[in-house]
Amino acid sequence: MAASASMPQAYPPLLTKKQTAEFYATTTRTIDRWLLEGTLPADAKVVIGGSVRFRTAVLMDHINGSTTESSEGC
Repeated sequence: MAASASMPQAYPPLLTKKQTAEFYATTTRTIDRWLLEGTLPADAKVVIGGSVRFRTAVLMDHINGSTTESSEGC
């Protein structure tokens, strides 16, 4: 039961860069690099009053789409 308590059931609609890095189990530097390379969808990033946030729904769609695309080629 302790493991389920540490893992959130739902994500907020907007994530900070740090939360996005945790979501992907990587670093904030990698998130920056993925944005520059186009690995992450550009419309996931939102700037609100100078603060960068990431749309959770867009990230989830990206993950689901990436998984589907990679499994179709096999």
